[in-house]
Amino acid sequence: MSKPPIYLNLLKIQLPIAGVSSILHRVSAVGIFFLFLPFSILLVMASNSEDGYLTAIYLLDLISVKIFLVLLLIGLAYHYISGIRHLVMDFGYWGTLKAGRASAIGTIVLSGLVSLILMVIVW
Repeated sequence: MSKPPIYLNLLKIQLPIAGVSSILHRVSAVGIFFLFLPFSILLVMASNSEDGYLTAIYLLDLISVKIFLVLLLIGLAYHYISGIRHLVMDFGYWGTLKAGRASAIGTIVLSGLVSLILMVIVW
């Protein structure tokens, strides 16, 4: 009987691409959780009054706010595409190792393309 590893360093082990995709899905959820609230407040502020709208426009022109907006959109895009992948896998498809690897690569590539498009739109 084999023992479970006592010391697990994620930076030293070689995760399969499906594992990397799954971890990125969780990381994107945490990023969305923290970035969604400030932009929700900004949206409410912009919709309340003309002064709030002008303030929101000013804030969205700042480089740092644009960077956080791009990070939020990248996280949303990846989380959405990866969520579709997980739903398809929950229905019993892409269950093999080869199909799981291909779907993970497809998820990363497709979300990368969508992220590039979103970055161009924001900037």
